[in-house]
Amino acid sequence: MTAASVTALFVVWAIAVVSPGPDVVVVLQRSLAGRRHGLATAVGVVAGLAVWLAAAFAGVATLVRVYPQVMTVLQVAGGLLLAGLGVLGLRGWWRDRATAHSENPRTGNEIRYPDTGGGTGGGVASAGSGVDVARGLLTNLANPKALVFFGAVLTPFLRGQVSVAASVAIVAGMIAIALAWFGGLALIASHRTVNERVGRLLPWVDLVASGLFVAVGVAFVSAAFA
Repeated sequence: MTAASVTALFVVWAIAVVSPGPDVVVVLQRSLAGRRHGLATAVGVVAGLAVWLAAAFAGVATLVRVYPQVMTVLQVAGGLLLAGLGVLGLRGWWRDRATAHSENPRTGNEIRYPDTGGGTGGGVASAGSGVDVARGLLTNLANPKALVFFGAVLTPFLRGQVSVAASVAIVAGMIAIALAWFGGLALIASHRTVNERVGRLLPWVDLVASGLFVAVGVAFVSAAFA
């Protein structure tokens, strides 16, 4: 593998990583709840990318090409998972809204979450970092199209004449790029200045993000049967 092909691979990877999608939405959403929440979510997303990458190298991508029904099952499962995360978010938003209203009927339309340190609170934001890692992981794993991307675009670069050591180094570079992007996104979104200007809108960010997750999940399931 030449330096030019490695550079091309990293460019393709970087474009795919920074492209807007559920991963970006969930990292931004959780980052507004606090820095540790955002960084934990970013770690979960990158862990999901690593799982799909490992699956591609294990031959799952080839299995999907040979048996398209496997992709259908994965897409339905992913869509249901993403929609489920959205429904949980909507339930959390409604519960917090009802709690705020019962505590102060005059200002019940303003949801105030407990301070979690390093930012504002969040509708689903009071959970620990472990939950945030799981949320990021599940959000990423809910999109099986990542497997197709790895199999169709990335895997050919890392087979054949490339040694195991070189492959490991390249994969490590890809993971580092993803971690730098999502980690940087979390740091920026959780910065005090951003929190001061946008943090008070977090309940509505939670609402919109959860609604988007439900919509995307339903779209995944519908596309699987189209």
